[in-house]
Amino acid sequence: MPSYHIHVSARYTKIKSEIEKIIRQGIPADATVIYKARNTVYRLNVGGTDLVIKAFRVPNIINSLVYTHLRKSKAMRSYMNAKRLQELGFHTPTPIAYGEVREDGRLRQSYYISENLEGENMRDWEHYHDCDALLRAFAADIVRLHRAGVLHKDFSPGNILFTRDENGAYRFYYIDLNRMEFGVRSRKKLMSMFRSINLDTAQTLRLAALYSMSAKEDMKQVCDEAAEAQAEYLRFQRRKRRFKSLFSGK
Repeated sequence: MPSYHIHVSARYTKIKSEIEKIIRQGIPADATVIYKARNTVYRLNVGGTDLVIKAFRVPNIINSLVYTHLRKSKAMRSYMNAKRLQELGFHTPTPIAYGEVREDGRLRQSYYISENLEGENMRDWEHYHDCDALLRAFAADIVRLHRAGVLHKDFSPGNILFTRDENGAYRFYYIDLNRMEFGVRSRKKLMSMFRSINLDTAQTLRLAALYSMSAKEDMKQVCDEAAEAQAEYLRFQRRKRRFKSLFSGK
């Protein structure tokens, strides 16, 4: 018989029973799939609250034991990291709940639930109508993250959302936080956030130059660090593809 560990933010007690039902019984049929790859992300309105539910992929037997006995689940880390990020003065879609389903002594399924945010993401930023202002604001926010010791290990454009208020000010929201680290002081680790922010090297260097101006640092050094982070990432991806090809026969 499965067991459940469910935590719902005190701000959302009015929909607590509905959230618990989702975690115990699974995603309702009327939920809309908005993203599906390794994990599946759904959108669902519950009691007037527009939810985003991230259902993490069912772990293999080894990982399920690790997440049961040695590490916090991805869902729990997503929730805790979102709360920590907010405490530091940064933005993420409001965390609502997380839930874990265990059976036979190991983790079977986990869910992270947040409020839906109506915003745009940073994919193809070079085509955005106010790209220069957007990138200046974004670079300044990355500087703030680094000075706060925040390392986002999945810092890709699809994991960065933004809104713009009536005065033209941009606000950035970070998602996919389960691997986020805090208290990081290693310059190389922090600059690794440039590795996959945009696979167009020219755009990466454009952002790095704006970062250097916001941080009041040497532009050449920052651009060199960003370029090396990206090159290292691309080398890793090539090695990964070659390794996979050994087993696929291609």
